[in-house]
Amino acid sequence: MGIPDTILKGSGRNNQDQAQDGNNAEPTASDLVLQAFEEQQELLDAFDKLSDEMKKLLVAFENSTFVKRLKAASRKQIDIASDLNSLDSFGVPNREADNQRELKRLATLEGTASKEVATIIQDMAAYTDRRPSANYLRVLAEMEDASLENQMRDLVRAISMNLIGQSTIEAEYWADTLDRWAEQLVDPLPEQPPGEPSQGEAPNLPPEIILEVLRIINREIQLREETREVEQAKNAITDDIYLERSETLSDTQYEIAEDTREIAREISMLPTINTQSIQKQYAKVRMAAEVMEEAESILAQPNTGPEAIAAISEVIEILLQTQRIPNTPSSGGGGGDTPGGGASGQALASLMSALRLIGSGDDTGTAFIEKRSPRQATGKAGRVLPEEFRQGLDAYFNVLEGTQ
Repeated sequence: MGIPDTILKGSGRNNQDQAQDGNNAEPTASDLVLQAFEEQQELLDAFDKLSDEMKKLLVAFENSTFVKRLKAASRKQIDIASDLNSLDSFGVPNREADNQRELKRLATLEGTASKEVATIIQDMAAYTDRRPSANYLRVLAEMEDASLENQMRDLVRAISMNLIGQSTIEAEYWADTLDRWAEQLVDPLPEQPPGEPSQGEAPNLPPEIILEVLRIINREIQLREETREVEQAKNAITDDIYLERSETLSDTQYEIAEDTREIAREISMLPTINTQSIQKQYAKVRMAAEVMEEAESILAQPNTGPEAIAAISEVIEILLQTQRIPNTPSSGGGGGDTPGGGASGQALASLMSALRLIGSGDDTGTAFIEKRSPRQATGKAGRVLPEEFRQGLDAYFNVLEGTQ
């Protein structure tokens, strides 16, 4: 457990080799189970007390990083295409269609989606001006060349005219295109040399600290939207009112920065602070606090334009850093050119999967999203019934028994 990430499953390479390298020295079954339960039981108990609020915050992070925003826009296009496909007015002249209310609803949804995508493009343009990146610049250029906002406005008209077939195809096309652009923002996983040992389990952050970081991220997302609203109202209000609102936003950013520095201080006092993983998370929080100070100064100028939006977006990107994780292989695959670790690698994967699934309650909105191609961004907080945990342990021991 650590500061949340925006996770993309899959290597991101054209050659989707997802086999995991095995560790030559496998602990015994009893050692693994005992160590896992002893180290994680207290952590799980503490997590249970805070899980409800964590879950609500994670669900609200759809409008956070650029990857998650593009993935969310893609899912909305899929939903619209699905609803269009369920209509029974295909091929019927618009004036004869008896589902005008549903067509109007879907056209309104598409219009809202068009505005959201336009906002993403504007924010990404400001962000790339601040932090140029080859991936972001390439995706931004493709989005601008595609005249995406105009194309989606045309789709609104097509839906309104009951052009069901055309509208469904276009919505599905833009769903796949938005999803592809989200994937292209993130570099592929580097190639791992065959036989390289895994790094093992990293130390955990206390759940209380994780919750505080989640709250910080949520406040930054809200601050970005409030900043956008003030900028949009700038020409309709007096200079004095604009200055007052901008100063209020600056004060809010100052408070968030102070709270973030306090979180960094708490992390620095952990007994595991000298470990590599905790050091990385400590550095992430410190970096976010520094960018918050810059955003505070921009808002105080006053300036609520793209420069301020870009600075706040950078804070969110830092705290919800996007990274890739390999897909879990379906089998060990020992030998040959696929270093899957054989049966023992499969056994360890079964145990680790079981430990990730332990817990109670449901997983609505925060578990792994159902696979589609390209794969959707996922969360890390999936929680299912203990029966799944027992099944994972059974699979683990069954594999072990077959190798002894």
